[in-house]
Amino acid sequence: MIIKECIAVVTGASSGIGLELCRLMAAEGAEVYGLCRRPVPHDHPRISWLQTDVTDRLAVDRAFDTVLKRHRAVDLLVNNAGFGLFGSVETLDPDEWQRLLATNLTAPFLCTRRVVPGMKERKRGTIVNISSIAGKRGFANGSAYCASKFALNGFSESLREELRGEGIRVCSINPGSTATEFFQHTGIEPKKLMRTEDVARAILSLIELPDDILPDQLVLRPL
Repeated sequence: MIIKECIAVVTGASSGIGLELCRLMAAEGAEVYGLCRRPVPHDHPRISWLQTDVTDRLAVDRAFDTVLKRHRAVDLLVNNAGFGLFGSVETLDPDEWQRLLATNLTAPFLCTRRVVPGMKERKRGTIVNISSIAGKRGFANGSAYCASKFALNGFSESLREELRGEGIRVCSINPGSTATEFFQHTGIEPKKLMRTEDVARAILSLIELPDDILPDQLVLRPL
């Protein structure tokens, strides 16, 4: 995909990997729409910030209505929004469990369903789902988060097979510990962290592969 010709939508764009991706793609000439729950101080002429709660179907539809009124279709969707919830299964709050699944799993579905028709019409497009190492290996007190990321990887795998015949690429990104706001509220202190800008550049290099190459998934870990 040629980024400078791209119409891109990134969720969870106010910080971390999402924000870095928005910056990198805008710098290369993409027209970027960042969906985020809070205002973003970063200003760039090629980034439009759309304040959106991605767990709210009506809010998601409003955001994509805005994008699709300006452009025929979306070339690239990055489903990046997510958060972690950790603790023993008997102490997990059921309402928080539902909020986690709404953010980490249902939101990618709500966004994906809005971009697929335009991608199918043009026989091209890329969907990137930001999952996690926790979507490939479970760990104690991670049942909620791991369940959401395992499910997101399953969604991605099925979607990949559903859409590859339409010229649409679906890619799964599974990062390990990254220096984002994620760990501020988890009580987890990882030994090593990857830099968000390095993870974002790795993701961008995958997106920029020629359209006839399908990058299935990318796993990134701190060395």
